[in-house]
Parts: sequence; C-alpha cells; structure tokens
Amino acid sequence: MANRSTHPLSTVKSEAYLLTAKLVGGGAGLVLTVGDPVSANSDIVSMAFVSTGKHTIVFRHSYPQLLSVMPPSIVGTTAGLMGRFSAFDAVAKTATLDLTVAGAATDAALTDTIYLNWVVRNSGKNQ
Repeated sequence: MANRSTHPLSTVKSEAYLLTAKLVGGGAGLVLTVGDPVSANSDIVSMAFVSTGKHTIVFRHSYPQLLSVMPPSIVGTTAGLMGRFSAFDAVAKTATLDLTVAGAATDAALTDTIYLNWVVRNSGKNQ
C-alpha cells in the first residue's frame, strides 16, 4: 500500500483518497504528456501512445481498491473531444484512456488539456 501524507476525504469508507492528474495533448500520433507543475510529484509515472486516440497510463502507487473513476474533463480547442477509460486497474497501477470526437478515435492537440480524477481506498477492510 502507498504511504502518502494526505488530508482526510470525508467518505463513509475509511482510507479513501481523491487522486488527480493533468495531461497535455501531444498532437497527431504523439503521446500525451504529464502537465502537472512538478511531474515528479504527479500520480502518473508515464504515458504511452498505443494508436490514434489510445494511450496507456502507469500510475505511481498501487491501491487495493478502486472506489470511483470520474469521466475525464477536457479543456481545449479540439471541438467535441471526449475521453473514457477502457481499462483501469488500481492494483496493477495501469489504465487505458481512449479519446474520441463523434465516436472516432482522435489524438489530443497541443492546445488540449485533460484532467483526470479517481478515488481509491488504501485498505481492503470493511468493503
């Protein structure tokens, strides 16, 4: 389990953490980049470009329970750009993010910023 200095999140389950990340588009055929002010402190360790609109993510910490994954929020110039996770494994520290416009796989432009939010639990007790 990850040992992090955090502030309490009020939930009905103990040991719940809201994690966030900021990604920046790389352009056509390029990987997204971590846009957090200090990338070494980001909850994302690395990103890999798989194919148009598809990226794999490696997270910094493993958690025994995933409580929730919010839809990605996107701010930028690519009209209609939407994101969804096709896979998310808090234990294995991996996820796959798919980006689309009107259902067609699309790469994020350099002017697009993607905000990710997810909630994990640092305990397998009292599920």
